[in-house]
Amino acid sequence: MADRERGAGDPRPVVGPVAKPVGCARCGQPVDPLRAARVAIFYDRFRYFCSAACREHYDPEARHSPIPQPRRRDTPALTSAQVIATRSSSDDVELEARRRAARALAVVGADGLGELGRDAEPEFVRAEEPEEAAVPGPAPTRAVRQEPGASEDLGSLLLTLAMVGGVLGFALALVGSSRVALTSRLVVVVVATGALLAYFATGRRDPSEPHPFAVLAAPCAAALAAVAAWLARHPRTDGTLTLAGLIVAVVAAGAWLMQRLLRPVDVEREQIATALDQAAQRVVGDDVASVRAADLRPGEEIVVGPAETVTADAIVTAGAASVQLWHGGPLVAERIEGDAVVAGARVIKGRLRAVVGWAGYDRAWLKLTTDPRRRAELLAPLSRIGRLAAERGAPLAAALAALTAFAANQDLLGIFVLAIAAESAMATQAVAQVAALHVARTVLTALRRGIVFSSADALDATGRVSVAAFCARGTLLLGEPEVANIEALAGQESERVLALVAGAEAGVRDPVGTAVLRAARMRGVRPDAVRSPTQQVGLGVTAVAANGQPLVVGTRALMLRERISVAAAETKILDLEAMGRTVLLVALGGHLVGILGFQDGLRPGARAAVQHVLDAGVEPVLLSGDSRETCEALGRVLDIEHIRPEVLPADRGDEVRRLADGGANVSVIGQSPADDAALAAADVSVALASAGATNAEWHVHLVSDDVRDAAYAIRLAHRCRAESILGLGFALGPGVLGAVAVAFGLVPPAVAPVAALVGLLATVYRLRARDEEVE
Repeated sequence: MADRERGAGDPRPVVGPVAKPVGCARCGQPVDPLRAARVAIFYDRFRYFCSAACREHYDPEARHSPIPQPRRRDTPALTSAQVIATRSSSDDVELEARRRAARALAVVGADGLGELGRDAEPEFVRAEEPEEAAVPGPAPTRAVRQEPGASEDLGSLLLTLAMVGGVLGFALALVGSSRVALTSRLVVVVVATGALLAYFATGRRDPSEPHPFAVLAAPCAAALAAVAAWLARHPRTDGTLTLAGLIVAVVAAGAWLMQRLLRPVDVEREQIATALDQAAQRVVGDDVASVRAADLRPGEEIVVGPAETVTADAIVTAGAASVQLWHGGPLVAERIEGDAVVAGARVIKGRLRAVVGWAGYDRAWLKLTTDPRRRAELLAPLSRIGRLAAERGAPLAAALAALTAFAANQDLLGIFVLAIAAESAMATQAVAQVAALHVARTVLTALRRGIVFSSADALDATGRVSVAAFCARGTLLLGEPEVANIEALAGQESERVLALVAGAEAGVRDPVGTAVLRAARMRGVRPDAVRSPTQQVGLGVTAVAANGQPLVVGTRALMLRERISVAAAETKILDLEAMGRTVLLVALGGHLVGILGFQDGLRPGARAAVQHVLDAGVEPVLLSGDSRETCEALGRVLDIEHIRPEVLPADRGDEVRRLADGGANVSVIGQSPADDAALAAADVSVALASAGATNAEWHVHLVSDDVRDAAYAIRLAHRCRAESILGLGFALGPGVLGAVAVAFGLVPPAVAPVAALVGLLATVYRLRARDEEVE
């Protein structure tokens, strides 16, 4: 709260415009807002007072009416979109959140990271909060997962009634075919069909489900056919009732089983949305305001303190903190200025000030799980194929069966019954949703590992990859080489060679230059005072040494370009490269005077990453700027046979395109911006430590820089594609065979829904078996 004072006996004349009077916040007397004796801010609103006494005795808590809380009982389970919209609006929580956020901003500023200092705490904190009223922090504002409510209980009851009625309509055939028995069966079937209709009419339809008309067409048509046969006393009334009962039971069982299979996915999606629905502390001038996460916009600044959750994908602009890198993730790492953080990350220790990059549904963890326009299971090609098969393929099968029956000179009821049987064999929820279920589970599994697919098409493209190219440095290698060998030639000393290289590399900011300067410091060698250094990208450096002689430091290619012979040291160069070391040559005055060997260690999990790729049936390729001998040594260690050596970073895009020209779907695993050329040329780009950043949009983003996660993303996408195809085969295969057999009169019509049931059970069994394999 901020106050502005004007003394009661102020002799200054009253000049200026006159505003419309407002009532004093305490006594109600008219007050000119421009000349009020006191002005204060409470709950983001200005309050005007006629005197200092009114301001002193004003009680903001008594005047501020809280917003009613949403009801928690007798309400259906929250949808993903409702979770985003649900907010905790308790006034004391909001006030405490604003107070704590203001302190966080003040502390960040006191460390030289903002405009505020420790003594510049916002006025509303000092005026409204006694010191002893401070609390450790605000309670997180989040929507609570509702237990299954009346609507879900009603849905389960209706499905149970439909299943029991369908089974009875079939089982009562054992009683006989008397008129009374047929009437009883007809009543049971009609009631079961009504329960099924009521379930689809009252339940909440998920967009991944097939259209209700496609699922209900067969049971409703079968019930109508049974009624017509019973009224006409047709001799096929018994068989028609049997068919109708089986269809209703199978459709109800399919809806119940898919509901059970999808429930863990819905729960996890809702948990993610809830975790990201925390109060955000937005920077407004020199103050902070507690706002809803959904109200944040790109470009706004937020402050995150200890035990608080980052509510938007953002770039750190100030501060340092230990951060749990993603929602539910096991990794904790330091984040400093310039690093990206994703929504759902949690600050363990320290404070951060960050600029929002992605907000709302554009956040990495919500894009493919919650956004109704981009949910992966809605847009994935295999998911769409499954829905099309159920919604459009089933009517086509029904039409073909009807034509076959017509060609066989069957009566109208026979034609109708065969069409219904063929429809029921294919229009099942298992056919429509099995691929979508695999896609949704894959996306959630990836998020648990800190892997973010940018779109459903990116997930599908990753599942088609046949070649995975690793940019060696920074992915398979640590990218932190050390000087392992210094070979002096032509009568030079090793210290002199190191001094020349250190002088040439002094202005170069790359891993090799850093390693050389570090080695010079450790050995107490002063860099040579070289002049006119010119960096040759990917090759080395040319300069003039302190004694005036031309100096060349770099690769064999640079020496050949400068017409410097390396034949005298060829044996030593090959020996170093055979050990997997990077060789740097040093020439002074047109003669080779030294060789430096650099040893770069393997990243943790590099071998496991290659194994992930091999297990997915993808060929690994090593892209490196090192010599062939060095790359071959590294390939032997990592079990990579296909190597592309001596490829400069700027030329790797062309190399990737050459791989693609051979008919391969190429994925590149690298780091941005060092490997941007290769990543941009790939069919699928997998960028380490890029999730939450806004500088580039790759197909797959990783929160961590663990190359194992990059390779696991490829393996996961391949498995998703394979399981989706296999699931569609299990769900659709028996139904198609049953429809064909019924259409050609090879089996009775009642076999068609039984075949659909077999496909449903095979799909469920495969899903369960796969879950056990993963565990």
